[in-house]
Amino acid sequence: MERITDYELDALFEQSALQHKAVEQINRQVMRTVRRDMRLKTLHKWAKLLGLCFGLPLAVVVYIYALFVFMPEMQEQLQAVYIAIPIATILGLAAQRLHYFSPEV
Repeated sequence: MERITDYELDALFEQSALQHKAVEQINRQVMRTVRRDMRLKTLHKWAKLLGLCFGLPLAVVVYIYALFVFMPEMQEQLQAVYIAIPIATILGLAAQRLHYFSPEV
């Protein structure tokens, strides 16, 4: 049976310490990446929610405002049609989005 000398034992301890440092560095990098991904998912979730809550009403208001500013001389029946059809479309699409909406990413 072969015996390990003190020098060989020291070399093994040194290699083990280096491997331990490398594993610790890899673990830190993985945890940093996981935390960054979790922050991005949370940010994406809130952006999606805020976009739906504020974007849809803003789109309707901007559309109606644009109709009244750029087409003021239209007949009232025609004006109602030009307002009702796109708003019904926007609300239909919003209802569909809300039906399948999930803030989870």
